[in-house]
Amino acid sequence: MKRTPKSRIAGLALAVVAALSLSACGDDATEAAPSGPVDLSTVTLKVGDQKAISIEVLLKASGQLENLPYKIEFSTFTAGLPLVEAASAGGIDIAQTGNTPVIFGAAANADIKVVGALSATGKGDAILVGKDSTTTSVAALKGKKVAVFKGSSANANLLLQLQKAGLSLSDVEPVYLAPADGYAALTRGDVDAWATWDPYTAIAEKEIGAKSIATADQAANGYNFWAAGKKALADPGKSAALADFFKRYAAATKWSSDNLDVWSTKYAELTQISVDASRTTWTRSIKNPIKLDDKVIASEQEIADAFTKAKAIPGKVDFKSYVDTRFDKS
Repeated sequence: MKRTPKSRIAGLALAVVAALSLSACGDDATEAAPSGPVDLSTVTLKVGDQKAISIEVLLKASGQLENLPYKIEFSTFTAGLPLVEAASAGGIDIAQTGNTPVIFGAAANADIKVVGALSATGKGDAILVGKDSTTTSVAALKGKKVAVFKGSSANANLLLQLQKAGLSLSDVEPVYLAPADGYAALTRGDVDAWATWDPYTAIAEKEIGAKSIATADQAANGYNFWAAGKKALADPGKSAALADFFKRYAAATKWSSDNLDVWSTKYAELTQISVDASRTTWTRSIKNPIKLDDKVIASEQEIADAFTKAKAIPGKVDFKSYVDTRFDKS
């Protein structure tokens, strides 16, 4: 039976993890995990994944899950913020998120460290309006309903785009919805716009003719981050496994860039979206590993400060204090 666009997105956004609360533990002993020989055959690395990112499928398609000296357990989540919560609580060891979940995690005193950075174009993070909408600018959203997933990179894009247009979150009516519900709300006309990210952006553009009025490359950054639980970082075996895991992910990313047609097809099969939407996603949203350097940290601090100014997070976040660069040197 042919699946409807809404059911495709609903399947894509399905979470299979129980809700986990944030830990407020402030132990910073993980900055330098014990070093020395470890038996990786006894290590199981718990990796949080999203179908929107598909780490497991990427690693498998590129051959990077072959000859692993340790075991990997993958768990699928809806979006970045639940991943940060799970890493904080010890349910997973490592997760990849957009630029905002780690900020919300830090604001909640999450028991995590940011241990890696990735860069993308930001063009897949967009504010969309319906095919027949007459809205052509962010400024025109004043007084209108905008769907967005709270604590996501789309949340940051919406906030920064509004500021750029001389507006604030209070000038619009944010409607906080999961991706499947945001798609449905835009389709039905229950909201005037939807701030989201690839592949949801690509799906909406291809399936219902949604139009982009602003993309993150115009106001925010295109960074993604690896967030690790402090307990995992304090474990010598898991720390060693993470160093190897990041090398395999970098190799897999290069493979996906070099084999875009093969990767787009495999991703489309997994998520049950069109190959066209998949190719659009991975043309503009491949995430390449980069150094977790001062430029990256400063850019994230600007986003954190914007959320603080908007009173969207409690207090001020010192993003640098959540950064651990040990894997930049591995």
